[in-house]
Amino acid sequence: MKSKIFILLSAVLCMVACSDSSAVRDVKGAYRYKTTGKVTLEENFKGATKADTLVANLDNESGTLEVVSLHNGDSLLLTLDQKNGDVIVTRGIVNNGRLHFAPYRRTLDVPTTVKYYDTISIDLALITKDTVIVRERNEYEVYDITVSGYADVYDNNLVFNLDYNGDSQTSERTLRGKGIRSLAKKN
Repeated sequence: MKSKIFILLSAVLCMVACSDSSAVRDVKGAYRYKTTGKVTLEENFKGATKADTLVANLDNESGTLEVVSLHNGDSLLLTLDQKNGDVIVTRGIVNNGRLHFAPYRRTLDVPTTVKYYDTISIDLALITKDTVIVRERNEYEVYDITVSGYADVYDNNLVFNLDYNGDSQTSERTLRGKGIRSLAKKN
């Protein structure tokens, strides 16, 4: 009786394991990733004919990526756990060596340099001289963005080509980023 149950359980486990396509089996697993790139910040002023633009380098992001099969064809569930950040979940499929995923929403902290101008008046007996002092301070501006793109599959690596689009939470700036790279290496 025990041997029949063992054979039945083995057959069920084999069917479950064999239900994934070979492309899905190659992609699923645990990865660690790092993302880097540049984005363009654009601020439109009312009545202005030209937008004020700034290019910002993103801080390197890292974390873990878990890719699991949903056992319904070639569907995958991607879970990104950013180091010191959010956990993001999206779905994807593998097609012709490329992982396509559904766009997802997240927040992004973008480092910017803010300049402050102070004017100091120096009174030297009969002459008054104004001096402008420029101070710079590094700050982060938070954006609500949509991430879209795809990943090329290379052995134990996923090379993501990402696009970022979104708006600032505190100003009238918009964010655009094309060709942002993320490399995920299977553990």
